[in-house]
Amino acid sequence: MTSPIRKATMAALGADRRCWKEPVTAQAQTQIDRFRAAYRKVIQTPARSFADLQDKARLVMLFDPDPNQIEASLARDILAMKGKAK
Repeated sequence: MTSPIRKATMAALGADRRCWKEPVTAQAQTQIDRFRAAYRKVIQTPARSFADLQDKARLVMLFDPDPNQIEASLARDILAMKGKAK
């Protein structure tokens, strides 16, 4: 079963990819709005598993690529983990 965070993350990544391919028209704005809605859904949904946490980290890295922020540092740490720590 796919988690709600995974579904929203895939929707956000797909919308982001499409918004760069669309010309600067209403179509691009539609994709940007879809990305924002999916991003908000991911942020508001609590992570239930390590995979959900990694999906959230991927979106943080996509949305705010400033490497000096604490959020980016935590996202890199989460993505570097294997998920089998005890």
